[in-house]
Amino acid sequence: MQIPYHQGEPKIFLELQAKNGVWIGFIAYVDSGASYSVFQPDIAKTLAIDLKAGKKTELTVGNGDKIVVYLHKINVKILDFAFTATIGFSPDLGIDTNLIGQKDFFEKFKICFNSKDKFLEITKL
Repeated sequence: MQIPYHQGEPKIFLELQAKNGVWIGFIAYVDSGASYSVFQPDIAKTLAIDLKAGKKTELTVGNGDKIVVYLHKINVKILDFAFTATIGFSPDLGIDTNLIGQKDFFEKFKICFNSKDKFLEITKL
């Protein structure tokens, strides 16, 4: 399926399932260079997730700095396909967007970037 870039960037709409079972939609940047998906900490609050109850780890970001991330298993829905993924939440993210990384996403989807025509080609594997 072809998904047009959102505001000129490779961002997609996905849904995350809150603790009460409700699916809530978000936009996230598809980052093939990121090992893990990392979302803003306020999204954990929106999903009624205790941020610090997740597995604490450190990730190295693009400039070489390390940030603290709390990893959680979250139910995710993309293109009407639901699955469980490891999602990190970090107060240290340093950017105002959520990131989709390789873990659990690139294993379930083939994702091709077409930057010339500004769309992602996403195929369920």
